Amino acid sequence: MNKGMQHWLAMVAVAVMLMATTGCDGVNGPRPTSVATLLEHSEAWQGEQVAVQGRVRSEDVPNRYWLEGEGQQRLELLPPERIGAYIGREVQVSGRFEYEVGGQRRIRLSKVTPLDKTSPEE
Repeated sequence: MNKGMQHWLAMVAVAVMLMATTGCDGVNGPRPTSVATLLEHSEAWQGEQVAVQGRVRSEDVPNRYWLEGEGQQRLELLPPERIGAYIGREVQVSGRFEYEVGGQRRIRLSKVTPLDKTSPEE
């Protein structure tokens, strides 16, 4: 194999590796996942940009909001002022996943997209 062909193959290999780690479009957008996956594999998702669907719930504690998946699995949503209007609604949220040893799991929101046609609960 000549040097030109070796160089070309090396460039193709680098391009394939980059696509595999950043996605085919080359943009580092949020990775789709689920509440259950984030809870089960929190350390692996630490610091990742994620896109997750679920229902917004609020606890009795003021200004505390959660994204609820199946089986009442929950992730805290921050900041509260970006999510409060969506209580009771099905949404897709995008943001940075944060995990602290000891159980705190949250998404720092960058985007909220309603998935239903219902108006928010009062």
